[in-house]
Amino acid sequence: MYLSSQTPMPVITNPQLRSLAELWASKRREDALPCRSDFTDDDLRPWFGNLLMVEVVEGPHRFRFRLMGTSLVDAANRELTGKFFEEADISGYESDVLEDYAEVLRTRVPFCKTRRYNPSPGSFMDHWRVYERLLLPLARDGKTIDRILGCSYPMADREPMSLL
Repeated sequence: MYLSSQTPMPVITNPQLRSLAELWASKRREDALPCRSDFTDDDLRPWFGNLLMVEVVEGPHRFRFRLMGTSLVDAANRELTGKFFEEADISGYESDVLEDYAEVLRTRVPFCKTRRYNPSPGSFMDHWRVYERLLLPLARDGKTIDRILGCSYPMADREPMSLL
């Protein structure tokens, strides 16, 4: 059973991301992290288009995209499934992306952050200038993080215009 005093949850503003974090928490077994096989496809179906699965590969901070939802492929303007981060052509985003995933490895707890970018048209993530990303650690043995389940949703990047 998940106990909030054992693993603090990040501040999450998006309700879909909060629901996914709650699902992740429900899959914990005492102090053990959940693993990918703890989640059925039906469990994850509400988030399919916005999910990604990243494999933690041996070596310091080396990651490979294992799955990328269709909404993320559209936002990124490219399919990254099967590519290592350094092969993914995420120019301008490498440090932020690596920093977030490294934080999950360091802390072993869920991580959520709002990211703001100003990409040029046709570049990586040019559809989502502001988005909230949740990263959830997974471990086959309950301890060693071997996958990170991610989910992202765009946020409004402008204040609504008022009519004069």
